Amino acid sequence: MKHTWTIKADDVGERLDVFLAAQLDGLTRSAVARLLKKDAGNINGKTASVHCFLKAGDKVIFDDAADKNNSAGNLLTSPPPDVAVIDETDDWLVLNKPTGILVHPDRTHASGTLVDFLLAEYPAIAKIGEDPERPGIVHRLDKDVSGLMVIAKTQDAFDSLKQQFKEHTVDKTYLALVHGQVVQDSGDIKFRIARSKTYARMAAHPVDEIAGRAAWTHYKVLRRLTNATLLELQILTGRTHQIRAHLFALQHPVFGDTLYKLRLPTSKLYSPRLLLQAVELAFSDPATGQRKKYSLTPDPAFDQLIKKL
Repeated sequence: MKHTWTIKADDVGERLDVFLAAQLDGLTRSAVARLLKKDAGNINGKTASVHCFLKAGDKVIFDDAADKNNSAGNLLTSPPPDVAVIDETDDWLVLNKPTGILVHPDRTHASGTLVDFLLAEYPAIAKIGEDPERPGIVHRLDKDVSGLMVIAKTQDAFDSLKQQFKEHTVDKTYLALVHGQVVQDSGDIKFRIARSKTYARMAAHPVDEIAGRAAWTHYKVLRRLTNATLLELQILTGRTHQIRAHLFALQHPVFGDTLYKLRLPTSKLYSPRLLLQAVELAFSDPATGQRKKYSLTPDPAFDQLIKKL
């Protein structure tokens, strides 16, 4: 159905997605943004983007038919997930993202994401950040990676945390169980990361190549097992699938990874999940400057597979 409005003085300066979400019952700001990216809206006869700001007399037309099609089954829908909140203040919260949960909606998953949990539990977070589809989100974890994340609850906290990530003052530590014996006790992986031209995944390229973006992963061996190694990792950059792509390039893919996998002696050992977990997180409180540090006990799946090895 098409909806039409003529902008009056009270709405001048409002961002389009915020205006539409306020006018339309049953559509969240993130849902409006998804539809706008599919050319569902226009202003004065021209296709409108999420970031358009309204002026007096603007004629706004918005077609929510695509949303009704989505609800008919074009997108996978599910209720908000259960997420454990580790700590929170008025400015931010730290949570444990479960494995199998997307951080924000994508082209095939309209709901059931971490963002849905945040909007259900903290409605005011909808206005925080730079992208209405990612309210409060200052960093991500892959769908199948579990572990610690910090979420901004205010714009000041968002700006501060984003700057901390940019300046690499946020410490993130991961635990990974990988195939094969990693020879060196510690090391740095600096392969550049780019989207693969042949597979639906990322690819690692030598540092001296132009392709891709610079990426840096530091690892330390915690334990060596039969044809497997338990690693502690820190990432100094935040590229998509960085740890998984880097370890795959070293011929040491993570156990349980169905995307980055090789035929190896241990390939038949079943893992119920990707054995990569963000187990430690440290950042400075945007309000007080106090250093905050959090840690998680490794998922039981690690110990279960280690016993088999």
